[in-house]
Formats: sequence, structure tokens, C-alpha cells
Amino acid sequence: MTAAFATPAAQLCIFLLGCAVIHAARAHADLITRPLAVAAVAAAVLVLLVASLDHAPEDETFDAVAVYGAS
Repeated sequence: MTAAFATPAAQLCIFLLGCAVIHAARAHADLITRPLAVAAVAAAVLVLLVASLDHAPEDETFDAVAVYGAS
């Protein structure tokens, strides 16, 4: 630990700064969580859509018997 951070006043200021950063992050977490969750669900849906289009038969009839037989 350096001498600049050894004084109790400096340690108190650093502690209060850390508390302020954590409090600000908590306040913004509610605003950020919903869009991130929506983006994750949308990305998962797109991945599943692309995978299903890639695996779909091209020239065959698309009925339940053909799908079951291909799997």
C-alpha cells in the first residue's frame, strides 16, 4: 500500500467513491437489464430460425411424415 492511500481520510474517500460507483451501477441496472434480456431472447430466436432454415428440406414435400423420416 502506498503512503498516499495509507491515511484514514484517503481510505474513507476511496471507500465512499466505491460506494457511489456501486450505487450508480445498481440504479442503472434496472434500465439496462430489460433491453439486454430482450436482445438475448431475440438472438436466440434468430439462431433457432437460421438453424431450422438450414436444416429444412429444399425440394421435398414438407409434411409430418417427411420430417419424421428425415430425423
